[in-house]
Amino acid sequence: MAETEYAMIASAVRPLDYALLLGQGRSGTNFLLALLNQSARTHCRNEPDQSDASALASLRPYRFFVDEGDQSAVERLWDEAIFGAAMSFGPRDHIVAHPKEWLFPGSRRPGFFYLRQRLLAKARFEGTKAMDVGEVRFPGWMTKASRLEKAFHVFKLNAAVGLATWMFSHRFAARGIHIVRHPGGFVKSWMARWVRGETHQERGAGNKDTFLDKDRLRALGQRDETWAVRMGEIEAMGSVEAELWWWRYVNETIWQQGQAHATYRRLLFEELAEDPTATTRGVFEFCGLPWTDVVSREVTKIASGSKKIARAWKDELAPEVVEIVERVLADSPMTRWWEGRS
Repeated sequence: MAETEYAMIASAVRPLDYALLLGQGRSGTNFLLALLNQSARTHCRNEPDQSDASALASLRPYRFFVDEGDQSAVERLWDEAIFGAAMSFGPRDHIVAHPKEWLFPGSRRPGFFYLRQRLLAKARFEGTKAMDVGEVRFPGWMTKASRLEKAFHVFKLNAAVGLATWMFSHRFAARGIHIVRHPGGFVKSWMARWVRGETHQERGAGNKDTFLDKDRLRALGQRDETWAVRMGEIEAMGSVEAELWWWRYVNETIWQQGQAHATYRRLLFEELAEDPTATTRGVFEFCGLPWTDVVSREVTKIASGSKKIARAWKDELAPEVVEIVERVLADSPMTRWWEGRS
């Protein structure tokens, strides 16, 4: 089906029920997505904007910043991009391990095997990496579009501060679920994933998102003098400090823009790790999702060991990294979020 036909469908159907799952990478977004995926109503997408061939790729230029002159472009692109992503499956998406209301009975196992094979075949044909191949539409024998439209769609978009703030002001029914991890835990996870030794050598050569492109911080400073003064000399920053300043900007801005809206929900990774059942149940209620004994058991199983992970940074970060963490966070209103937590 041509993209223009999807645009016509998107304009004709009832508004989709959806949420953006927001936060900086290495902050528990994947963990929370897995918990939300336990609902029979949800259709969860993992970073569906990260390929040039994906429906949400049209919004990627506005991922971090939506300037005044961009408003009409985002308005024009938004609904078609969301609808296209809602009808699709991508290589980063989690395989569904249990029945869903929007899937035909018996289609889950063969359906997801078929979708994976289509993605691999597409990657081979295009001579590209599997993660860059885009996405494929659900076939009619697996689910009808009308069924999928009735699902609760969750789109996990890392660091999508520009898109989040635009959505809060322009799509009042859409929800924003914002998970924030203490910057110490964030930077420990980031270093463990991407950095080795004292040289901060990149583990995955060629991965453009491994270390922060300081152009983002420069662009932020040019757009907002307050942030420029707050950050100080960007060129003098090491990789850890630059990552932490971007972490602060993303999370502080999403919170500041979202807190005035009833469709915004903020939670801490540490809260989720401390009491996964109660915290996840609160997120389900916020999304209008039913809570069942089956969901409760699966959440308990998935969250096993998360409390230990949440605390690990306190004992494992080097003192000089802790100093950077404390300095970047020092005058932020987010500081009080972790007061009194052991």
